[in-house]
Amino acid sequence: MSLDVEDLLRQGMERFAEQVPIPSGLAHRAARAWRRRRLAIRAAAVAGTAAASAAAVFVATAGSGAGSAIQAHTTAYVVSRVEKALAGQHLVLRGHTSGGWGPSIYWAYGPRNRFEEFTGSGEPFLADGTALIGGKLTGVYVTYYNRKWSLLPEGAGPTSACSRTGALEMAGPAAPARNWPAFIHATLACGAATVTGHAWIGGVKTVRISGSPVTERLLPGEARAIHEKWLRSQWTLYVNPKTYLPVRLSGSNYTYGGPMPSSYSTGVTDIRWLRPTAANIAKTLVTIPPGFGHVNSPANQ
Repeated sequence: MSLDVEDLLRQGMERFAEQVPIPSGLAHRAARAWRRRRLAIRAAAVAGTAAASAAAVFVATAGSGAGSAIQAHTTAYVVSRVEKALAGQHLVLRGHTSGGWGPSIYWAYGPRNRFEEFTGSGEPFLADGTALIGGKLTGVYVTYYNRKWSLLPEGAGPTSACSRTGALEMAGPAAPARNWPAFIHATLACGAATVTGHAWIGGVKTVRISGSPVTERLLPGEARAIHEKWLRSQWTLYVNPKTYLPVRLSGSNYTYGGPMPSSYSTGVTDIRWLRPTAANIAKTLVTIPPGFGHVNSPANQ
């Protein structure tokens, strides 16, 4: 595989996506469809099912030969270093997402985490993660636009991107898991990603780790919302070559097969590792605003 050609192809697709006009209201409908998908993925993971839809799914596999053997050796070395870095860190993770699925912010510290999405004007739109309820860490989902909140099932969300549901959520607009460092650790350990080269980020030549692409047929409601039939998703993780801690996560979604022109969208989450001060740790918890109503069904319904 030529890493230079891969980079040029990726950049060309991103430029193409920027130049193609998006029909009025389509981005909003697509975002709503993805939020519903995100809850379905979490529910599927809790139920132990392998599918958030009944559609066929295809996962790309690596090639064979001497080149693949060298790549596998490189990947094994990098993965071991990243796993060690994640296992030994006691810092607060802060991720800021921009692009097709932003703006949003993600905070994590051990089992504590908070994902919050904002409107274009900067107002809170929804949040999920852990909240302190009765002195216990509890998974919650909060929707600001209708002033509701609901509980997330215990253990909601995939534990790695090794499964189809995990790979879809990793490439989507939301934070991938309750415990993000543990999620990345498990993903790299199971072989769901390979080292695919380097990329310059903030003046640092980072190591690029790419997940296996996943293709699936959209659910009927999602297909109608965005006027496409198929979705192809992939994620890429970038790590600092000195600390081996992640510094960026990008996800891409390519939809096609419907009456609308094919579209390509990306989201980029830039990651910072902060000192575990009381103020930083406090930001890793979801706060349910006073007056919000507790509902049994997902708060966005």
